[in-house]
Amino acid sequence: MSKILSTRVGRETEEELRSYMRAEKVDKATAMRKLLELGVQGWRREMAVRLLREGKATVWRAATVAGVPLWDFISLLDERKVILPIRGSDVIDDVRAAMKGKS
Repeated sequence: MSKILSTRVGRETEEELRSYMRAEKVDKATAMRKLLELGVQGWRREMAVRLLREGKATVWRAATVAGVPLWDFISLLDERKVILPIRGSDVIDDVRAAMKGKS
C-alpha cells in the first residue's frame, strides 16, 4: 500500500529534481518516488558494506541487507576495493546459506 509523504527541500535540491524530471521525462511525483527509491537502495548498500567491514555481518548476510544477489554484492565489494578479514568459518556459513537459498 502506498503512503503519502511530504517534505521540504532546499532550492538546489529542487533544481536537481527538475533536471531529473526533464532528463527522464517524468512528472514530479514519479521523479521523487524514483529518486527516493534510489537513495534507499544506496543507503542499504552502504549499510551492508559498513556491517561487513565492522565484522557484524557475513558476506551473505550483508548481501541480504543490501538487497542484492550475493555475486552482485561481491562485485560491488571488488569495485570498492573492500578488503575483508574473512575467517574460514564465515566462508563455510555463507556457502551453506547460499545452498539453502537455492534448494
